[in-house]
Amino acid sequence: MPKYNSIPEVIASYKERFLPDQAAGIEGVVQLNLTGEGGGAYYLVVKNGTLEIHEGTHENPTVTVTTSAENWLKLNNGEANPMALMMMGKLKVSGSLPMATKFQSMFRMG
Repeated sequence: MPKYNSIPEVIASYKERFLPDQAAGIEGVVQLNLTGEGGGAYYLVVKNGTLEIHEGTHENPTVTVTTSAENWLKLNNGEANPMALMMMGKLKVSGSLPMATKFQSMFRMG
């Protein structure tokens, strides 16, 4: 698994890590609000096996994920557990929890 050093690196990797078969029949928007140094706002549009990545804020996301840029890097590098971060209040998910769960399975992690 490659080690990501920045949020732009992680976001760019989603295109190559995307698993279209896992996203077949799924439509939704995942808003990522990554706080702190190196963070930013991004949204991913998943529609029936396709992925679009945009910088900024979507007006009506299906699910919103908020965490620090540092924690998002750790998650994408396999150095943190999303459930543990949620329990500690360091990762917040609002909107459709099923979509958040599906989101994880749409990307190759290793």
